[in-house]
Amino acid sequence: MYKVVWFARYTPNKPKSESDRHWAEVHGPLFAKVPGVERYVQSHVTGTLPAVGGYSEDSTYFDGYSCAWFTDKAAFEAAMLSPEWKAVGEDSANVFDDTWFTGMSAHITEVTQIEGPSNPYKVVYVVNFRDGMSREDADAHWINTHGPLFHTVPIDRYVQNHVVSAIGRTGETDDPLDFSGFSECWFADEAQFLEALATPGWAAASVDSPNVFDESRMWGAALREVVVKDLQPAA
Repeated sequence: MYKVVWFARYTPNKPKSESDRHWAEVHGPLFAKVPGVERYVQSHVTGTLPAVGGYSEDSTYFDGYSCAWFTDKAAFEAAMLSPEWKAVGEDSANVFDDTWFTGMSAHITEVTQIEGPSNPYKVVYVVNFRDGMSREDADAHWINTHGPLFHTVPIDRYVQNHVVSAIGRTGETDDPLDFSGFSECWFADEAQFLEALATPGWAAASVDSPNVFDESRMWGAALREVVVKDLQPAA
């Protein structure tokens, strides 16, 4: 499927709790009505993550992100021309800092490293590849070297999201992006995540991290998922 992500910051004019509610209860249902949307999931930041390796503890960079899945690129482009999409855009300023979407919205491709359930405690790391490494080599290292280091770690589900191209107001663009991708991990609870941090596999991944990532531009957070629209089972 054709997957799109929008990282977001809230408008500073509202308390976070009010913005969380508006995003989930008002903006989300508007997006679910957009024709062609097969699945739509919001991820709301709930807190920081412990500093590990070169990563610094910080969740203030963004307030959350949403992902939408479409059948293909044509379905996404058609959706952007719909009145329902226009309604989503008109509501956006009620909850988001719209200037912040530039450089933080992209078409992405998924690589599932560990298949399993999307359990309640979710962790994300947003990454930038290190300078001097080609995009092809960085993608390959992340998939074939870095990702498998986590295969012995007690993670319920682990998905890498690799940037394909930037997304602007009219679809794909050649504009620069402020991230190269992001990893998502799901756990039963925070205790399981902390257990994972203490494993040799996670330690090995921390040692490998600077071989592929610019750790000065890596952001992470704990999140709560809000599944607004899910894939319908086949008849």
